Amino acid sequence: MDDPKVEIIALSNTLKRKMGLKPDDTSEGFIDPEAVKGADDLVKTLCEECHSAIAGVFANLNEKWHVMRDMPKDSPDRPAISEEVFILSHEIKDIGSMCGYNLIAHFAESLRDYIDETELNLKAQRVIIQAHIDAIQLAHKQDLKDDDGPAATELKKIVKLAIEQYK
Repeated sequence: MDDPKVEIIALSNTLKRKMGLKPDDTSEGFIDPEAVKGADDLVKTLCEECHSAIAGVFANLNEKWHVMRDMPKDSPDRPAISEEVFILSHEIKDIGSMCGYNLIAHFAESLRDYIDETELNLKAQRVIIQAHIDAIQLAHKQDLKDDDGPAATELKKIVKLAIEQYK
């Protein structure tokens, strides 16, 4: 039996080259503290308007969902609308995560993941997605932020029941 051979492949680090660094440069990077402070200030400002930002994106999401919900599975427009619902739910997840709306982020991320479940039949998709939409809407309306606590636990149970009904 021959000894196994190992081949080492040296990969070129194109990102370092694009930044004007040598690929073999091992020095630590530097981020200007003022740039970090500016980014933190921007996030703080965005989060001051977070509740209304979520409301705006959610209104768009809900509108798209109402269109998608009633479309036949073989509609040529369904994939594009589904992609819009996916992107909007991802946007809600990002805003919620960034600004401390963890419960909304939880449901938006779960919704985003179920949008792509192509093996679900229309009835299953309608129930599961609608449960997520309802949970996001209620969490937003009641300004629930934490993803634990009695209200969050109850909402999670309801959505879980909808999912388990069809899985």
